[in-house]
Amino acid sequence: MYCIYLYWYSKEMATRGYISIADRIYYLNKMLNSVELFHGIDLPEVWSCEHPVGSVMGRAKYGNKFLFYQNCTVGGSPDKDGGICYPEIGENVLMYSYSSIIGDCNIGKNVVLSTGTSVINQNVPSDVIVFGKSPNLIFKVRKRDYI
Repeated sequence: MYCIYLYWYSKEMATRGYISIADRIYYLNKMLNSVELFHGIDLPEVWSCEHPVGSVMGRAKYGNKFLFYQNCTVGGSPDKDGGICYPEIGENVLMYSYSSIIGDCNIGKNVVLSTGTSVINQNVPSDVIVFGKSPNLIFKVRKRDYI
C-alpha cells in the first residue's frame, strides 16, 4: 500500500505545482517498489496493485476498480499521424502478471486479462476473460465476478 500512497502523494504535489517534490516522490516510489507510476498519469479513484514490481502504467484512460499484478504494462504506440495512441480501459478490469495493453485499444468493462496476455491495438469486449497475444486473442465469457 506504500506504493499507492507514494503515487497519490506525488500526484497531489504535482497538482499543487510542486513538480520538483512530485518528481522526487515518484523516483522514491520507483526505487522502493520498482514500479512506474508517474504523477502525470491519471489513475482512477478506485484502483489497486498486488506485487507491483516491474509494472509500468502509462497515460491511458483508466476506469474505476482497476487492479494489476507484477510486470504489467499499459502504454502507447505510434499512430498514422505521428502521434501516440493510448488505451481506454473500462471499469472493473484485472490484469494478471505479465499482461499488457498497448496502443489504440478499448478494453470493455468487467474484463480479466490472463497471465501473459498482450493486447496491442485491438479492442476487447465487456464481460470476458482474455487469453493470448494480439492479433490472436481468445475471449471467454465471464461466468463469475473475479474482482
